[in-house]
Amino acid sequence: MLKQSFFKASDEVMCSAKQQDLVDSYFRSRARVWKEIYEREDVDALIHQRRRSIVLRLIDNLGLPQESPILEVGCGAGLTTVALADRGHAVHAIDSVQAMVDLTRQAAARFGAEHRVITNLGDVQNLSFPDNMFSVVLAIGVIPWLHSSHDAIRELARVAKPGGYVIVNADNRWRLNEFLDPVRNPLHAPLRRMIRNISARFGRNASTPPTQRHSPMEFDSLLSKAGLAKVESVTLGFGPFSLFKRKMFSNKLATNIHCMLQNLADRNVPLIRVTGAQYIVLATKLNPR
Repeated sequence: MLKQSFFKASDEVMCSAKQQDLVDSYFRSRARVWKEIYEREDVDALIHQRRRSIVLRLIDNLGLPQESPILEVGCGAGLTTVALADRGHAVHAIDSVQAMVDLTRQAAARFGAEHRVITNLGDVQNLSFPDNMFSVVLAIGVIPWLHSSHDAIRELARVAKPGGYVIVNADNRWRLNEFLDPVRNPLHAPLRRMIRNISARFGRNASTPPTQRHSPMEFDSLLSKAGLAKVESVTLGFGPFSLFKRKMFSNKLATNIHCMLQNLADRNVPLIRVTGAQYIVLATKLNPR
């Protein structure tokens, strides 16, 4: 039994390391894309821009004092880091890819925020910070790319102060735009996973690393198990819609559809409100009993 547990743990470590290598390589090759996405006007870009706006609104509404310590995990191109520093916060920004860390450092210097920003390489599943250090811990666009979301969320909770906040997101398992595409439908995920594993055995790896999806209920449960209590949640992003992985609409029409459905989701219309592409949660770290 002990031997089986050892080999299972070893396999988990190997899978986690392999996934991280794939993700790091993917983002290393696309570092500039994550800078440009905040300047584009297609549906994907609009969703990312709205996601950033929601995160900043959630933090603004907390009414944090100046110099509040904030950790941003997965700092990307650094635009959120700079916005938080501009609000007077002391930001630690980390990423697993050096190219992203460099972009964040450059953005901080370009906007005169370098005195409030510390940048470093870092691993969300093994953070180098002491317990209970940050008023806010932010990890947006991180969890879906990990092999073990459970371990990462526990680490995010560990470094947050008791009574502090964690803002994190998941890729929604029940996103509407993929339900309508038989190739992407989540009900067919086991078959796609089997095909991907067979392809990998023959040396044919996908150009994009596999990502994890969670339903809102599953994600809330993960947060709860890590000692976090949900304060507020938002679902966002409707599109681009595809059929057999081919986009169905022009960019203008796709944008209009996204905006219409997002408006319904914001008004808590049943079904629509839980089928956005992304699920963002503001949670608070419970005080130890």
